[in-house]
Amino acid sequence: MPHFKQMPMDPRQVMLFSQSVDDALPQDSGVRCFAEVMDCLDYSGLESKCCDIGCPPYPPSMMVKVLVYAYSRGIRSSRRIEELLRVDVRFLWLAGGLKPDHNTIARFRKDNSRELEGLFKDSVRICAETGLVFMNVLAVDGTKIESAASKRRIYDTTRVDRELAAVERILQEADEVDCAEDELYGSQSGPKMPPELADAAARKAKLQEISRRLKESKATSVVSTDVDSRVMKADEKLRPAYNVQAAVDGENQVVVAMQVTQSVKDSGMLPEMVNQSSSNVGVSPDVSLADAGYSSEETFRWIDEGGHKVLMKSPCHPKDKDPNNLFASRCFLTDAERDVLICPAGRGLTLRFVSRCGSGTYRVYGANGCQSCSFHRQCVGKTGSRRVSLSVVATQRNRMLEDLRSAEGHRQYALRQQIVEPVFGQMKFDRGFRRLTCWGLPGAVAESALMYLAHNVLKCAAKGRKEYLLLLLCFFQRGNVRPTRHLSHVPS
Repeated sequence: MPHFKQMPMDPRQVMLFSQSVDDALPQDSGVRCFAEVMDCLDYSGLESKCCDIGCPPYPPSMMVKVLVYAYSRGIRSSRRIEELLRVDVRFLWLAGGLKPDHNTIARFRKDNSRELEGLFKDSVRICAETGLVFMNVLAVDGTKIESAASKRRIYDTTRVDRELAAVERILQEADEVDCAEDELYGSQSGPKMPPELADAAARKAKLQEISRRLKESKATSVVSTDVDSRVMKADEKLRPAYNVQAAVDGENQVVVAMQVTQSVKDSGMLPEMVNQSSSNVGVSPDVSLADAGYSSEETFRWIDEGGHKVLMKSPCHPKDKDPNNLFASRCFLTDAERDVLICPAGRGLTLRFVSRCGSGTYRVYGANGCQSCSFHRQCVGKTGSRRVSLSVVATQRNRMLEDLRSAEGHRQYALRQQIVEPVFGQMKFDRGFRRLTCWGLPGAVAESALMYLAHNVLKCAAKGRKEYLLLLLCFFQRGNVRPTRHLSHVPS
């Protein structure tokens, strides 16, 4: 007969616990340092929304702590958080014994997206004051997060027309059934109409509303349920999603700026992300890194006018990618004084017109007498003469290309992926933030702010600077905190 250890007590035995919840929580538990960092946040914005009349509300600071800690553990379900508040000693300690239900948790998260975004900015200032943010190198990138809507709720023109035709057939059948029943039953009540026929009119109205949205938005497809989301390529598949942006400091991978947009592309978002980072931290970055998706005319003008140091690749024309093509647009020299382009054969191309398209504004140059050139077939092909389109920001693009080709520029740009991509990896794979649970753009902002807030708090808590955090809390209460660039007085 095997010999097993005996239980020291019967689970049904009545007993008194001689220890508090604080005693039950290990002294080296990470939630203790997490709570100390969270105490440094300014909750006045949330507290001002509370009313003194009626039942006292749950403390906003407690609600935020519970939500952020749950997000840091990859838990986003309000029902799961409600369960943990009853059985998990870490959540019991963090909430002080309060047990809000899942409806209260979900409503708090949904109704306070702007305040949660403000708390994220507070976390940036805390990280800056504790010496985690230097703003020497700033990497900006975006990732697609699926919305709560199903992929089956994506409608394009073809699907709308097909389903409208099916509804019309159902309504026509309903009319025929009505006529047949009138002849059969007269004024008496006959059998009830089938549900699929009774709901056809409502279905038609919904499809007509979707068709109207397609025409107004001029998009190829829309989402019927989550109207704020857009159809984007997420995980190599078309899904209803949002474009979640992040600006990450290169020293400790602290997220210093965030934004949730409905734009499929990143083009034109770099100035706003850099300006938001400078506002949150208090200083501008020495150099900002971005991929080719952020390239736009407005961005290059912003760089040129503000004197910002940016390393960003520019999209290349398909014909210019072949290094063996001696007659690509890049091989034409610019004569700024005469405003002409010089082709490899020495002919001059004069300005013909200015063209504006979706990718920007271009100055189009053309040449005459190309048929007599010995390189006519290689350069022009089957057309009569050669034309070259030159972007109005071509000078700025070429200058940035030279910076990227330099040894220092190549070294700095290589840091981009190792700064910002790990943040998205931790967010998506470690904490499961691949799909939203809240509906609408405010819900997407609230969840993204909670996730980035959890990321920054964990970065700050990992340093274990308890004494400095308590001192910092006193400064915050007095309103004396000011961001600084490099802090030599921060205790280790």
